[in-house]
Amino acid sequence: MSAEKTTIRVGIENGRAQYAFETVRRFVEGNIQRDNKLKEYRSYAKKLPAMIKVNGLGQTLAFCFAKGDQYKVLYQQIYDWIKQKQPDLLEEYHEKRNMEFVEIVVAMNSNDYRIISNEVLALLDWMRRFADGMIRDQIHEPTPNGGI
Repeated sequence: MSAEKTTIRVGIENGRAQYAFETVRRFVEGNIQRDNKLKEYRSYAKKLPAMIKVNGLGQTLAFCFAKGDQYKVLYQQIYDWIKQKQPDLLEEYHEKRNMEFVEIVVAMNSNDYRIISNEVLALLDWMRRFADGMIRDQIHEPTPNGGI
């Protein structure tokens, strides 16, 4: 891989990592002493990538939208990231009529859908890592495998 491509990749990953860290941190700080909400958020952040791979992004977002609670929080966090990173793509679909994020995703052509799906999976990879560490620390759970 060339140095330029490596730099671009690192920049993209750092942007995702920074957004994921700040997003998870704000959620944790806003839910201190609400261990149940924190545990649900962490659990759902871990489950979403598998749900996307098995059911597709559209069905997973529809599930999150309908389910509410911490799923809806993650739905909104994902939407905020996509609005920030892919505004032109979302605007292309949103201009046609006032659509909810999940409606936009399911209306996309297959290429755009694949782009958004990959971006969401990459973001969730960071979010689940940060959620696991921050929430474990907040609720004072031991590190799995004795910290190894």
